[in-house]
Amino acid sequence: MTRGLHLTSLLAVMLIGFGATYAAAEPAKPKAKATAPAAAPAAPAAQPDAAKPVHDEGTLEVTSDRDLEWLQQDHAYVARGNAVAKRGSVTLMGDTLIAYYRPLNAPTAPAAKEKAAHPGAVQQGGFDSGNTEIWRVVAEGKVHVISEDKDAWGDRAEYDKDKSVIVLTGSALKATTLEDTITARDSLEYWQDQDMAVARGNAKIVKVNGNILEGDLIGGHFAKDAHGTSVLKTIESKGNVIVTTATDIVHGDEGVYDIAAKRTVLFGNVRATHGQNTIEGASADVNMDTGVSQVFPGPGKRVYAVFERESAPKPANGEKHK
Repeated sequence: MTRGLHLTSLLAVMLIGFGATYAAAEPAKPKAKATAPAAAPAAPAAQPDAAKPVHDEGTLEVTSDRDLEWLQQDHAYVARGNAVAKRGSVTLMGDTLIAYYRPLNAPTAPAAKEKAAHPGAVQQGGFDSGNTEIWRVVAEGKVHVISEDKDAWGDRAEYDKDKSVIVLTGSALKATTLEDTITARDSLEYWQDQDMAVARGNAKIVKVNGNILEGDLIGGHFAKDAHGTSVLKTIESKGNVIVTTATDIVHGDEGVYDIAAKRTVLFGNVRATHGQNTIEGASADVNMDTGVSQVFPGPGKRVYAVFERESAPKPANGEKHK
């Protein structure tokens, strides 16, 4: 069976960095190929030179071939034409990028409704009034996300800071690391608060050694290690689960892979195939180190196995069996 099969942490980092918070001075009129305002210091005299953007982990830089438009009423920046947004080690590319901003400490939904009901109330200022935050980023058209040795592709990517969720969608969804290639039909997602990455719809993980994990839905669960780094702990796969290795194919309704224990459990209509031989049961336990598998029956049932004898080769024309 497969060794070390895991869901990449790519989705955990691919857009989180764009939820930047920064103090913004009143920007000049946007021009083509402009750079989004960098973090401005309190003293105007110390403001960074626009020609020399500050490359720090809090700066969101946006460039494009066509134009960069500031939509003041919509509280958004729109970059068009091979647009690129970069923050730290994360780069997001697409035909069009839209970054939505809002004042810090923006009112909650009930408070916003209260202000709308009283037009004479003092309203919070816009982008040029003080501290703001990027709370939503949308990329559309030929989307490519790069984070160190991880890449992802799709037609659309969206990061919502309030929901702490990143969603990549499109007709040819794919993510790659040094060890895995992940594809899905419906979406690739990362739920930040739940420390969970999800691939939906004909999800598939293909490892460099050729092992494959498939399912209607594949979810990877992360946890902090002793150094505070998020590491993948378990993978759950649900619906039409198939694990394929060089020698075996195992089907089941659901599966759980414990990475630390190197142990996979499949359950629900389990069928293991080795060549022409099959074993059926309610669940299967696979040791990923040794490859030894055990198939178990359900309550009141028995394990069922069929071992097919290899067919003898057909004799050549004019020859008889001995």
